[in-house]
Amino acid sequence: MSFAKRPLTRLTACMVASFAGSTAALADANPYYFGGSLALNHVSNIYRTAAAPNDDNVTTASLLAGINQSFGRQRLFGDASINTNRYSKSSDLNYLGYSFKGGLDWSTVERLSGTISVNSSRNLSTYTERSAAPIRKQNIESNNQIDGLARVGLVTRLSLEAGLGYRTRDYSATEYDPYEFTQRRYSLGLVYQSSPDLRLGLAGRMTNDRYPAYTREGLVLINGKPTLVTVPVDAREFERKDLDLTGRWVLSGASSLDGRISTGRSKIKAGSGSDFSGVTGALSWNWQPSAKLNFLTSISRDTGLETSFINTNTSADRDRLTHALQINANYELTGKLFLNAGAAFSKSDINNSSSQGQSLNEFDRDKSFNLGLRWQYSRGITAGCQYNKSSRDSDRNFNVFDANSYGCYGQIILY
Repeated sequence: MSFAKRPLTRLTACMVASFAGSTAALADANPYYFGGSLALNHVSNIYRTAAAPNDDNVTTASLLAGINQSFGRQRLFGDASINTNRYSKSSDLNYLGYSFKGGLDWSTVERLSGTISVNSSRNLSTYTERSAAPIRKQNIESNNQIDGLARVGLVTRLSLEAGLGYRTRDYSATEYDPYEFTQRRYSLGLVYQSSPDLRLGLAGRMTNDRYPAYTREGLVLINGKPTLVTVPVDAREFERKDLDLTGRWVLSGASSLDGRISTGRSKIKAGSGSDFSGVTGALSWNWQPSAKLNFLTSISRDTGLETSFINTNTSADRDRLTHALQINANYELTGKLFLNAGAAFSKSDINNSSSQGQSLNEFDRDKSFNLGLRWQYSRGITAGCQYNKSSRDSDRNFNVFDANSYGCYGQIILY
């Protein structure tokens, strides 16, 4: 798991993930859990600025709950947390956050089955999306997502799959209005599974991304004098069509590959922006060389909003092409002590056209690292510490930053 994107809340995310894994494995014995946790963190650069970074100590108290319950042919699952975050110096940043991941696996007596999933969260923004004038006030980021997949099994090894999805992102600070969006996705395709170890899919996918209208301040000459005025910016809408080739290949009991190669085109439907056509894709490799050691490696190449759904600091700017690499490792030191480490790198290239017809090439380079140690005292009692470091290099000086955080947590879970 990468801890690059939200250092203020990643310790809580780590704890929820560890609870979810153990709960899923024990779903038949006891499908419910609830509990609490307390985390103490030091953050070196809350606002992600190059000049005069702000550091603070953050205390996070969380309530946790989850379910993994089968009934008949269906299965209901979910993990939720609600947390209060208190800053020792910047009390104006105090906030109440939450996260929820859950859904329903369903099937009928015939060949019809599918999944409905929901993902919702509320956290303090990382302030990595900004203009030349970074803000220093509370900015709450809210993300909501719902996905549905229906599958019809045919008389052979083929199955027909139809999917749809809806995503939104909102910010409380008006300065971040340009980065809010609504996304709708639709897909239809065939899946061929020749054996439990090999799965291939071919699908058409259509995505609609909409960015709302907003206002921004700008300098204009009035009677020969520079004057600050409010300038309206029209809403932007993009339509993207892709043909996806997907696959899963289990190489052995210790190694598996999951991948996607897409060819498609994104066009402007309203407002300003750039069209894109080309090949995108992603590949992940899960490798477990021993019973105690596990690696997960992922690479991706994509544009627009899709670049913001990987665990790096990348932007959701429509005019950029992003290449990303992530590596995560977990090692069981003893029966109760576990070590995890990760690294993420991304390279975003942006091409903008100026009013004089010139092409302006811009770039962002993001890096992040994390290292953690977890002590599993018993099935329901866990403690751990985590260190995270993230940085960005950019041709725009106001976008450069360096930040790190470290802290420890404790949790108690009742089943």
